[in-house]
Amino acid sequence: MEPRLPAFDSGLEDAGGVPTFFVVLLVLVALVGLAVVAGGVRTVVRSRSRAREAARLSTEGVTTTGTVVDNRITSRHERRMTFSPVVRFVADGREVTVVGEQVWNRSFVTGRSARVVYDPRVPERAHVRAEGGSVFGAGTSGVFLTVFGVAFLVLVGVMADLVASVF
Repeated sequence: MEPRLPAFDSGLEDAGGVPTFFVVLLVLVALVGLAVVAGGVRTVVRSRSRAREAARLSTEGVTTTGTVVDNRITSRHERRMTFSPVVRFVADGREVTVVGEQVWNRSFVTGRSARVVYDPRVPERAHVRAEGGSVFGAGTSGVFLTVFGVAFLVLVGVMADLVASVF
């Protein structure tokens, strides 16, 4: 007589009969979708904060003209670089240099003028508008990212219903 091994529960199926692999996969994909939504919302919130600061400066700040003296280059990955203008202006008789929040896929032309609105108490707190730059602000990209993430989560829900109907 052959010895019998005890039954082994592999845990490959949950109570609903869906293999654990699919459950884990859907959960991981849903977490990616949530991360995309969170990143989009964070971008929108930060953009709104910068917009409020720019609006405050437009009413309480001093407007002047600065000059683009350089570019800050940001490399997000191997072939994608963005440029922000480095602008110099004079506030209360002293030179101040700030980096604008504007980004563009090409460098800003040095020597070109830029509109600067700065806080007279802290001139380094300035809003720069140089010629060129993205038409879409960070808030717009954040909205697109959020919408994409929500669509991704809806797709995960549809996939979960499909998997549940198959098993």
